[in-house]
Amino acid sequence: ETDLNGRLIYSWIERSDFGTTGALPSDTEDLINMLMTVAGVEVALMFIELVSGGLKVSFRSRTHLDCSQLAGLFGGGGHRQAAGAYLADPLPIARQKVLDAVRAAMQ
Repeated sequence: ETDLNGRLIYSWIERSDFGTTGALPSDTEDLINMLMTVAGVEVALMFIELVSGGLKVSFRSRTHLDCSQLAGLFGGGGHRQAAGAYLADPLPIARQKVLDAVRAAMQ
């Protein structure tokens, strides 16, 4: 999905998708980079529900937005343009928390 006039893009993979497709969590590692190829996108987020519980969030940015600071809000870290975090919340709750923080940072 996109938000903020196409400047923010995000997607997610639910735990059940792995069983349905036969994919492994490692198969999802480049999906965040694919999101960044969409024209006009400045920030991309990828939410992946883990088979073991919780979820992984990947952050990417091609602007002044510091992904490591955003990920740090959720106990994660990384670099200015690429970071990640693990959250224990269910996907809908975690997604809303992260989106709220990213939207606020992009305003």
